[in-house]
Amino acid sequence: MKKKWLILIWILLVHCFAASAHAAPAIAGDWVGGIDFEKWQPISVHFVSDKRGLSGTLDLPNQNRNGLALAKVLLDGPKIRMEWPEDTGRAIFEGTFNGDSITGRFTQAGKQTSFGLVRVVKIEPKLLEEYSGSYQIGRDRFIDIGPIGDAIKFIDSKTRNSRYLYPSSEVSFVSGPSIRIPFPIEVRVSFLRNKQGAVSGLTWQEGSARLSGKKLSLIKREVSYQHGGAQVTATLLLPATKGPFPALIDVGQGYFLGPDNGPDQYFYARQGLAMMTPIRRTVGGADSNYLKSSFEERAREVLAGVELLKNRDDINPRQIGLFGDSQTAWIAPLAASYSSDVAFLILRVPSALPVTENILYEIESNLRRDNFSESDIAKALSLRRMIHRTILDNSGWDELRDEIAKTRNEKWFPLVRAGWFFSLTIPPDATAAKGLRDPMTYDPLPILASITIPVLAINAELDEAVPTKKSVPIFESALRKAGNKDFTVIVLPKAGHNFLETSKPYGREEFVRKKRYVAGYWDSVASWLHKRLTLRPLH
Repeated sequence: MKKKWLILIWILLVHCFAASAHAAPAIAGDWVGGIDFEKWQPISVHFVSDKRGLSGTLDLPNQNRNGLALAKVLLDGPKIRMEWPEDTGRAIFEGTFNGDSITGRFTQAGKQTSFGLVRVVKIEPKLLEEYSGSYQIGRDRFIDIGPIGDAIKFIDSKTRNSRYLYPSSEVSFVSGPSIRIPFPIEVRVSFLRNKQGAVSGLTWQEGSARLSGKKLSLIKREVSYQHGGAQVTATLLLPATKGPFPALIDVGQGYFLGPDNGPDQYFYARQGLAMMTPIRRTVGGADSNYLKSSFEERAREVLAGVELLKNRDDINPRQIGLFGDSQTAWIAPLAASYSSDVAFLILRVPSALPVTENILYEIESNLRRDNFSESDIAKALSLRRMIHRTILDNSGWDELRDEIAKTRNEKWFPLVRAGWFFSLTIPPDATAAKGLRDPMTYDPLPILASITIPVLAINAELDEAVPTKKSVPIFESALRKAGNKDFTVIVLPKAGHNFLETSKPYGREEFVRKKRYVAGYWDSVASWLHKRLTLRPLH
């Protein structure tokens, strides 16, 4: 009897060892996810299975710490334990491996919280471009998908959900419960190709529901235009139907251009618009941004894009509009004030305040978001006002340098947005001084008071970057002063600067935890467009 028990134990041990040995190669590869502390901590893990066993490395992107060697990786059937030595105490991950996800508990320095990972694979950027587009998965339900950096993101027209998609294979992707948290997996997407090899549709699985959708037909072109010494390259999306089409030019976001234009452009294209989005700018053949460009220079450059579209046979030259978002919602009206060729404006979170005043509001919002004291907020804003005075007067640079040297180690200093100062020659040369000064001299009020074309302005009730309550009445008053007979100003409740739902002011809800766009945002845009333009939607 004893011999039989020994044999049975030996069989069980061999079975467990074989199961773990089989699971080790299955877990090898790349995983992304995070640790759910008070603030979300994204992590990436890379497992390697070889003759020496299972090992791995850890990335902490928010801390710019990558390739950290895990001290121990143990796999026992579906159970996994990872350990990572850290100055604050050994970090321990204990979880369960379940095919394409790992979930469990994270422990460090006596604190515990949950963590989760999903399996990802590296895919060619060209595939993300091929998968981008609009897909119809129901009579009135559309999934718009577009690139964001080295990833793609979707917007669901029915649920208003917006999520990043994580590639589990070259054709399959997953997403989680919020925009940037990938687990637990809630949506699975697989892209389909036709006999010619072109992406033609997708399957969309959400819980037990499995839907199929077709990709709407759009034509994508790369176009370019010049202004002064700058050449701008843009993507132009056109409906695959007979034109000419009304057109919308995305003025851009902030100071930089890039190919990661997201899913929004496909929303506009499926309404029946031609949509042009700048993706690259060069000066003298070298990549260039707008850090040293005045608002006027940028507005003139936008009008070169208008001129390009006006001379195309597939564009209606009398229905070319501009889309401005946040900072560029200052530039779009300025461009319209220079040219009668701009037929309408769509402005997303525009501010009617002078640039310097709005910057102070943004900085204060960020300081309150991070729970700084009233004393620290006052010190930070005082330094920022000093920066404004120095730039606008082009004097007092030595005094500013001394003040920055005294405060640079304060915890609030990064939020004052003075990092550029350390690469600046003091005093700055004429070109650098002009590049800093020009945007700060801009006051949108006299420009808005000259705009008579149709305007749609959408603002957010809980905007952390624009003081909505103060700005909106000024904005409306300026357009009335212009005699504008067709302007629509909307303030959407429970919306932050990005129009994702929130109940917390000053951006205090982490972006990664947000789930969906506020009700009324996309519907308001579509309704406004269809009442004013000759559009033939693609669906």
